Amino acid sequence: MKSFVIVFLFLCFSFQIFSQDTDDKITWLTGTVLNSQQEPVKKAIIYLDSVKTKTTTDKKGRFEIGLRSNTKYISAYSQNYGIETIPFQGNTTVLLVFSKIQSNFSEEKLKELGFNNNIIRTGKKPNDYSEYLNIYQLIANEVPGATVVGSTIRLRGNAINSDYAGQDPLIIVDGAVVGSIEYIFPRDVASVRVIRDQDASIYGVRGANGVIVIKMKH
Repeated sequence: MKSFVIVFLFLCFSFQIFSQDTDDKITWLTGTVLNSQQEPVKKAIIYLDSVKTKTTTDKKGRFEIGLRSNTKYISAYSQNYGIETIPFQGNTTVLLVFSKIQSNFSEEKLKELGFNNNIIRTGKKPNDYSEYLNIYQLIANEVPGATVVGSTIRLRGNAINSDYAGQDPLIIVDGAVVGSIEYIFPRDVASVRVIRDQDASIYGVRGANGVIVIKMKH
């Protein structure tokens, strides 16, 4: 009888851990937001289960976001088009299409509909980037003027030489130029900053598209 109780408790505990792992699983989702004329909607804000995120659409109406498997709804908000919501069914791509134009649809109206417009970071310490899923999400949220789609990084308004416009910025990690940062875990980053315009000229043509400087914790 004692052995049976132990086995039963072990199975219950294992099931609980499995359920937690399933809920905590992160799915990377790419999406597109269009208006009723099938035109891209830029700067639309993405909401997950009625909670505001830092993710917005680019000029082509595209976005990428990491979300937990227990997410139920994905919404896109635009002041010009209002709010559009679709259920999340575990897919990796979504399309949100605004059905009509609703000019001056304020975030206050969203509040009345039950949407949470406050992005809350609980217990975040200075230089603690562990909340981010990867280094690209960190850069997208912490580097002013950075646009990140997948693993492609662009810094707005940094090109000194037009021949280099639209290319990747120079990335320096602990004083060394690197070609890839995919190996970097956000929790290991001490600081990240950007060098722009004339300040980046000390790096020559390599710094023509701006420089991202990352310092690691040691």
